[in-house]
Amino acid sequence: TKEQLLDKNTPQWKASNWVANEDSISPPLDIGSQKYIQRYIMAVLYYAMDGPNWITCSEGGSVCNNGSPWLSEDDECDWFGSDCVNGELSQIFQGGFQGNNIFGTFPEEICYFTEMSTIVLNNNKVQGTIPPCFGRFSKLGILGLTSNSIDLPFPDEAIEGWTNLKLLLLAGNLLEGPFPQSLTKLPALEELQIDSNSLTGTLPAFNRDDTPKLKVLFLELNGLTGSIPSDIFDIETLVQLNITTNFFNGSLPANIGQDFGNSNPLEVLDAGRNDLTGEIPENVYNASNMVNLVLSSNNFTGQIRSDIFTNLFQLRILALDDNGFSGPVPETLSPLSQLSKFLVKCSLIVSWGNHYHF
Repeated sequence: TKEQLLDKNTPQWKASNWVANEDSISPPLDIGSQKYIQRYIMAVLYYAMDGPNWITCSEGGSVCNNGSPWLSEDDECDWFGSDCVNGELSQIFQGGFQGNNIFGTFPEEICYFTEMSTIVLNNNKVQGTIPPCFGRFSKLGILGLTSNSIDLPFPDEAIEGWTNLKLLLLAGNLLEGPFPQSLTKLPALEELQIDSNSLTGTLPAFNRDDTPKLKVLFLELNGLTGSIPSDIFDIETLVQLNITTNFFNGSLPANIGQDFGNSNPLEVLDAGRNDLTGEIPENVYNASNMVNLVLSSNNFTGQIRSDIFTNLFQLRILALDDNGFSGPVPETLSPLSQLSKFLVKCSLIVSWGNHYHF
């Protein structure tokens, strides 16, 4: 806005001053040219995200081993973590293991870049909500904001535009309240990590019509309640589901591990530390691709069938402890050459098989 451009304390004024008076690119750019506008907007992002205090690649000689420092005379497409398509910014990637001390909120100017396909700022200090104008990023495939301070709400206008989003990383933020229903309507979504937040209420149904490509869903360490929607287990691409440490109740859906005609791809099911009841569903015993099955610390009952060991021959972790299972522990583990952890402690087993075979 005009007010922002006139206020010397705003990122917009600092950026306009830099691009007009301090940018050392050679030859000088024509005012209003595409490149001039792009460098201005990237400078707005730099100042809005506390660029002078970044750990690496800030202006003025900080360590920069991969790319050029921001606000340098070099092509802005070569600034650290940046990439372009046909000269327009398409990537911002500053989300390594330790982050880059990026602090602040997204300026709306960033939404000018309609070629944007990747934004990864994991392990930083990004605050506030996702701007509604993020819906302009129709080519966005990866949005990584793990371990920041992002909060709700998610504007429907933003999410509705993410028709190509495959990877959404939101673990370890300040998301509080009901699970955003709009996240179940992303047609290209393959992986959603939204664990370690403060989401509450029931989980909306992910299903094979709205998220037909979903492979990985991490929901652990929230405050979700109610039953586990069965529709999620109708998604024929689902490989990993982690819902541990919530307050889900009721029984496990009967369609977990169902045969889709060519087995079932589910490899990891972690439902530990909830309030689930009932017996292990029939289809689970036939989920032959299962590698990790964790049902610890619930209220499951019934007997552990011996074919859990013969049919689920790829198991590496089987955790059934702290439940109410009864009857004998199956006698043989011989088919499970990959098994590294088997927990049945505190499951109230009333009799034991004669021996184990490893």
